[in-house]
Amino acid sequence: MPDSASIADAAHPAPHRNRAVKAELAFASLAPPLAWSTHLVVNYAFASLACYPDGTLRTSPLFKRLWPLLIAVDVASLLMSAIAVIIAYRIWQATSQEMRETGSPLGETGEGRTRFLAIWGILIGCGFFIAVLFDFVGLWILPLCG
Repeated sequence: MPDSASIADAAHPAPHRNRAVKAELAFASLAPPLAWSTHLVVNYAFASLACYPDGTLRTSPLFKRLWPLLIAVDVASLLMSAIAVIIAYRIWQATSQEMRETGSPLGETGEGRTRFLAIWGILIGCGFFIAVLFDFVGLWILPLCG
């Protein structure tokens, strides 16, 4: 069992954790999937309700504004993902020097937790941005009740 002096002398696994706000890291990782989920549920609910039961668009004034609503939900989801990517990239840049003094690669020392989460925030944000973008293009190409 290591003594308390060796534990106190050991470097923290995330030495630059003070450069990143925890709420920003959480936002960068959680906002894109939540925005995509909301976009998926809202778009499916309104689009299917507008075409129910016979597959033709209802003529109610409420449903005439359906397409702009679907576009707005997609744009909001795209913005949320883009903002998350920007925040994650900013955190990734701020923690770019997160490395042990020995110069060992981060994978071998187990350091760089903040940087790791920032990289995942970038990947998650880009992935969900692309997923929403494909659906956004579909709104322009496919008929609403097709």
